[in-house]
Amino acid sequence: MPDFDEMWGEVQEEIQEKDAEDSVVNRAPELKKLSEDIDKATNTWINATLELESAIQQYQRCERKLDDSVTAIRGKVDTINEHIDNVLKDAPTKLQVSVNVADADWKKIQDLFDQEHKWMLAKMQEHIHDVNGMFAEERRRIQKRYKEYDGCYLGHYAQWFFWFFFVLGFFISDAVVVTLVGKWLNLF
Repeated sequence: MPDFDEMWGEVQEEIQEKDAEDSVVNRAPELKKLSEDIDKATNTWINATLELESAIQQYQRCERKLDDSVTAIRGKVDTINEHIDNVLKDAPTKLQVSVNVADADWKKIQDLFDQEHKWMLAKMQEHIHDVNGMFAEERRRIQKRYKEYDGCYLGHYAQWFFWFFFVLGFFISDAVVVTLVGKWLNLF
């Protein structure tokens, strides 16, 4: 007689197998739907790839056409520039203009030129006078800022700094000399 536990284990295994088969059978529609979705995504990707390749080819064709157009335009611009250069080379000899001016008109032109010249000189003199005034004012400000002492130009604070330590040093050196002389004479 087989053991009851073994039989019970076999029954449980059969139940698990049956449940697994039922689970697979129950999921079959989901797996079929997933397979269809994968097929649709693959087809969409393939179509997108084909459209992209088509767009790239169309872009390359347009780029070639644009290059051809630019080359044609460049050739026409070079031709125009050559014509302009040739015209400019010949212009001084071909374009000679003579102007006859009546004496009255010449006198008016000369008077206008003289008036303009006088006005320009007056403006220049005003400008020079203003610039000289600015230089004089700047010179006065600089002289206030820097005073001359014994040919040495120092700033106002630098001069006070120098004089303070000069006087301090003078009195210290005098004190040292007086102390040395006093010790030598036995006064201290």
